[in-house]
Amino acid sequence: MTEVAFLEAVSGGFFAALDLSLTVGRGITPDDDRPGAESVAVLSHAWWQRSFNSDPAVLGSTIYLNFRPFAVVGVMAPEFIGTEANFRPDVWIPFAPFSDRYTSWAARAEDRDVPLVRVYGRLRPGVPEEQATAELETIAAGLDDVYPRQDTGRRPRLEAANWIDPRSRIAEGPTVCLMMVAAGVLLLLVCANVANLLLAVALGRQHEMTMKAALGASPGRLIRQVLLENVLLSAAAGGVALLLAGPASARLGSYFARPSVWGANVAREAGVDLRVVAFAIGIALATGVVAGLLPAIRASRSDLLDALTPGADLTLGGHRRLWGRRLPGVNDLLVTVQVALSAVLLVVAGLVLRTFVTVGDLDPGFGFDRVVVTHISTSSTTLQIAERDRFFREVAARLSEEPWVRAATVADYPLLSPHLEAEVQFEGHSDHVPLVYSKVIPGFFDALGIEVNRGREFTVGDTMAAPDVALINESAAGRFFAGQQPVGSRLWWSTTDDQDDRAFEIVGVVRDTKTRDLMSEPEPTVYFSYPQHPYSTGSALLVVVHGDPGAAVPQLHRWLRDFEPHLAIVNVVTYNDVVRGYLYTQRMNAEMFSVLALLGLGLAAVGIFSVMSIAVNRRTREIGIRMSVGAAGGDINRLIIGRALPPVVLGIGLGLAVSFAMTGLVRSLLYGVEPTDPVSLAAGTGVLLAAALLAAYLPAHRAASVDPVKALRHE
Repeated sequence: MTEVAFLEAVSGGFFAALDLSLTVGRGITPDDDRPGAESVAVLSHAWWQRSFNSDPAVLGSTIYLNFRPFAVVGVMAPEFIGTEANFRPDVWIPFAPFSDRYTSWAARAEDRDVPLVRVYGRLRPGVPEEQATAELETIAAGLDDVYPRQDTGRRPRLEAANWIDPRSRIAEGPTVCLMMVAAGVLLLLVCANVANLLLAVALGRQHEMTMKAALGASPGRLIRQVLLENVLLSAAAGGVALLLAGPASARLGSYFARPSVWGANVAREAGVDLRVVAFAIGIALATGVVAGLLPAIRASRSDLLDALTPGADLTLGGHRRLWGRRLPGVNDLLVTVQVALSAVLLVVAGLVLRTFVTVGDLDPGFGFDRVVVTHISTSSTTLQIAERDRFFREVAARLSEEPWVRAATVADYPLLSPHLEAEVQFEGHSDHVPLVYSKVIPGFFDALGIEVNRGREFTVGDTMAAPDVALINESAAGRFFAGQQPVGSRLWWSTTDDQDDRAFEIVGVVRDTKTRDLMSEPEPTVYFSYPQHPYSTGSALLVVVHGDPGAAVPQLHRWLRDFEPHLAIVNVVTYNDVVRGYLYTQRMNAEMFSVLALLGLGLAAVGIFSVMSIAVNRRTREIGIRMSVGAAGGDINRLIIGRALPPVVLGIGLGLAVSFAMTGLVRSLLYGVEPTDPVSLAAGTGVLLAAALLAAYLPAHRAASVDPVKALRHE
């Protein structure tokens, strides 16, 4: 049986340096990593279970990797799944047979400026990092003497081994930073909400606490009662949070399982860190205890006669006035804080949602809605190099005859994937420039709906026996043939060996497409006729289907397996999924910030509702008097809502000010949207204001419906 296994080549000291454990067998040693040694392999624990049914007899057996025999010498322990978060190797082999088999990799390894490997080292006990860094700098200086760079010398950096690749950490840094800020904002919002709710509850129970004090309860007993109640509430909340933390972490890690032709991007292992849990529970306990103790302490120290008098002021510290105007109380200030923090979250959520919509509308330059793509390799077959052109063109031709297929075509690399660059010189220019290139078969542009704006497409006659031809895209034409006709001109491809540059006639100009990255502008690109070049062992197969592309995925896989049982099928995926994979960052930001914003909005609404409910309860007699002397329901509504608006408006203003101050941090997450986007600002503040008015209206409506007689008998 032929199946695709993801391979990682390592040096002979890899297993010893990382102190890796194995389930059975041994790891790769330095003796295995030398020319002429027997080719050995170590299997991952997951692949051993999946493909070998956890059979320990696999030790000593032979597996064929790209038709090369490898002796299985060990199986990794389940704890080790690789050294990178987005890659799960199925098998490890030494560098020596890897470079012998993959000659293009071996050739690139001769270029000292091409980063091909990650280097791990274990410091000896007592050796400081400064000493290790100094030794690395000495090695780099030696490389600079023998292999000097044109621009700058090598600057090695020593850092602790990390699950996340350094380049990924740099790229994801702004997102992580803003996520931490958002998490901190939500934490403050929760604390403010808890404090507000507990204070509101405490005000409702102040007569109870005062009565207990009047009956002889000591201050310590009152404080212990409140402390016990709040600790129990915090513990229950912490338990619920722990239950939700696991699924939330798994969801966060799943964003990184980006669909791709290569199928190598996997979900990250995201778990619940006990230190974070302890911190969150500690903050919750502290908030609950402090917010609950303040009313208890005040009740234990207040004047019992005044506190038991009907109509006594039940606010914390009473309402203070300055120059005859009422100053906001503790509850009002907490509402302001909640609204401000919610406004920040809502504005950021609006910005990232707008970004997600913007990038979702990006045009990659080719029709992809009904395209299924896969990478197939002949390395596991007996097919010779000279036979590959016939094989791949036959695959495309036979597939095109299927009733569920509209067209099929082949390229060395699929669109929206890493492409190689070539040193190209255009006619009329003296310098060679690095240019993205792709080799495609005739019919490629027609199949994908890529217009040929000038000249012609490749034809079946563009083979090894015909003159060399090439096409360029509009970006290349505009850059190298501004105001001139590129069709009929020539370009020269500088090969890596000592041969003369190969000359090609430009026979056409095609529409720009996104070749390597959906988020970037189209790059100048040159296309070559695949039949005029030696085929690689593997190529991309792009199939345009009539019906649902998702249903065509298993259909294509079965067809290829029937056509050539030993064909290596790396992955089969729809181009819709490929495009969606490029939007994983924007999708993650949109979903995570939307959830945080909705939580913040709900918390702010609950806080406003609780404060207004307490205010209505305290002013029941006043409302009854107003209604008995002729006040209408609308007057009462305006009175209560008017009481709620000042802290809300102040909070929105503060939130907008903070949002403007965060533009530098937020900008790194946006695409096609400015941090001061008026639509996002208006939407965020509008939703918040509407929620605040609704939260205030409900208690106001209840107050307007009160019976004046019952209200006058209140207290």
